[in-house]
Amino acid sequence: ERLNHCTQKSPLSDFIDAPCFNGKLVTEKISVAYAEVEEKVMKLWALYSPKLVVHIGVHPEHHHIKFEQRSFGGGYLEYDVNGCVPADNVCPTSLEPILSTSIDCSELALKVTEELGYENVMITASDDPGRYLCAYSFYISLSHDASRSLFIHVPPFDSTCTLEMVTTVVQRAITIILRNLNTN
Repeated sequence: ERLNHCTQKSPLSDFIDAPCFNGKLVTEKISVAYAEVEEKVMKLWALYSPKLVVHIGVHPEHHHIKFEQRSFGGGYLEYDVNGCVPADNVCPTSLEPILSTSIDCSELALKVTEELGYENVMITASDDPGRYLCAYSFYISLSHDASRSLFIHVPPFDSTCTLEMVTTVVQRAITIILRNLNTN
C-alpha cells in the first residue's frame, strides 16, 4: 500500500514512484509556530506509527547539509511567527535536557558522501540544531522514538547546491536508514 499525503507536490514524489520503494511517504509542511508544530508532530506519530520520521529545515550556511544528532528539551526563547514561545521555554515532551537519535549520523554522512560523490556540498553530522522550531520538532520526535527520528538541516539553494541535489541527498539518507532498520 502506498500513501503520499502532501500539502503540496513534494520533491520526494519521484522517490516513492521508484520500483524499489515499497512503503508510505507522508509529507507535511508545518508552519513556523510552536503550537502547530507540537500538535502536528504528535498527531503524525499517533496516526501513522511511522518506521522513520525525517524532519527537514533550512539553515543559513551555504553548501552544507547537516544530519542533526540531538536536540534540546528547553531554551526555546525565540518567538515564532505568531509571537509565541512554549510555556517556560521548554518542549512539552521534555524528558531530558538533551535527547539524541540512535541513528549513526556520522556514518550516515560518510556513506551518503561516498555514494553520491558531490564535491561542492559538505555532508556532516551536527550536534547543534539550534533552539528554534527545527530543534523543537525534532525533540518531539526523539521523545517518541529516538531510533526512528532524524533531522536534516539543508542549505539555501543556489546554482551549486540545487533542490535536486539536496533531494538526492535526502533520498539516499532515507534509503540507507531504512535498509539499516530492516536488517536490525
